[in-house]
Amino acid sequence: MLKIYKTSRDEILNPKRPGPNTWIDLNSPTEEELELLKPLIEIPEDILCSIKDIDEVPKLEKIDGANFILIQTARITSEEDQEETVSGDYSITPMGILYSADFIITLTEGKNDVMNYLKNKLKNFDKNKIIDTSNIPQLILKVLLFNSKIYLRYLKTINQKIRVSQTHLEESPENEQIIHLMDLEKSLVYFETSIHANHVVLEKLGKRKFFTSTEDDEELFEDIFDENKQAIETVKIYGRIVANVSNTFASIISNNLNRTMKFLTSVTLILMLPTLVASVYGMNVPLPFQESPHAFLIVMVFSIALSLSVIFFFLRKKIF
Repeated sequence: MLKIYKTSRDEILNPKRPGPNTWIDLNSPTEEELELLKPLIEIPEDILCSIKDIDEVPKLEKIDGANFILIQTARITSEEDQEETVSGDYSITPMGILYSADFIITLTEGKNDVMNYLKNKLKNFDKNKIIDTSNIPQLILKVLLFNSKIYLRYLKTINQKIRVSQTHLEESPENEQIIHLMDLEKSLVYFETSIHANHVVLEKLGKRKFFTSTEDDEELFEDIFDENKQAIETVKIYGRIVANVSNTFASIISNNLNRTMKFLTSVTLILMLPTLVASVYGMNVPLPFQESPHAFLIVMVFSIALSLSVIFFFLRKKIF
C-alpha cells in the first residue's frame, strides 16, 4: 500500500504522485507501486528483502543519491501471527527509511506500531501539526523518537504483566503462568537486542550534520538519544526482574516437590513396618504366640507400637 503526504500551513494533503517535500508511506509494496516511484528513486531488491527479515541488523547505507536507515521497531503480537513468532506477547519488525534532502520514504511490511502511532497523530494534524514534510531531518528524527517511546510504553506494560504473573504464581504456581512469564522474558531479550542495535545507528546519525544542523534538531536528537538510553536501562532492569522471579519460583516448586517426596517416603517407611510384621507372621513356620488365643491382638499392638515409635522419631527430628 502506498500513501503520499504533503503538509501545508494548516492541513496535510495526499498528492497522487510523489514529488519534492513529500513523505511516502510504503507498506508491503506491489510492483505497480514500485514502478510509480521509479521517476523519484528505484528501490533495490535487497532493501525490500531487508524489511521482511525480522533478524535484519539495523544499519545505514547510501543508495543512488539517497540514504537508507534500517531500524527495529516494537509491536504487539496479534493472535493471528502469535504462532509464527518466537518472541512471546511482543515482537520486533524492521522499518526502513529512505531519504534525501527533498523526500522521505518509510518502508514497512505488514503491521507496524510506529507508523500506526504516527498516522493516528495525523488525524489531529490541525491541532498538533506533528510533522512537516518540508523539514526532512525533523520528520526522520520524530519517527525515531516515536520508536523509542513505543519501546518504553511496551516495557511498562511488560512490567505490569510481570507483576500480575508474580501475583498469580504466589497464589498458585500453574504451568500456564510460568509459560507466560517465559514469553515475557523472550520479549525482553528481543527488545534488548534490537534497542542496542538501534542505539548504534543513532550514534552514527549523530555524527551527520544533516540531523544536527539547527538547535532544534540537536535538542530533538538529544531527546531521542536519552529515550533510547532509558529504554536500554529499563529493559535490563526488567530482564533481571523476570529472571529473578523465574529462579525464585523454580526454587519454590523444587522445594515443594522435595517436601512432598519426603512426606511420601516417611509414610512409606511407617507403613512398611506393619507390613513386615504381617509378612513374618504369614510364614508357615513355628512363630511366637501362635498358640495364644490373643496372637492377632498381640501382633496388631506390636505393629502399631512400631509405627507410632517411628512417627515419634520423625516428629522429634522434624522430618514431618
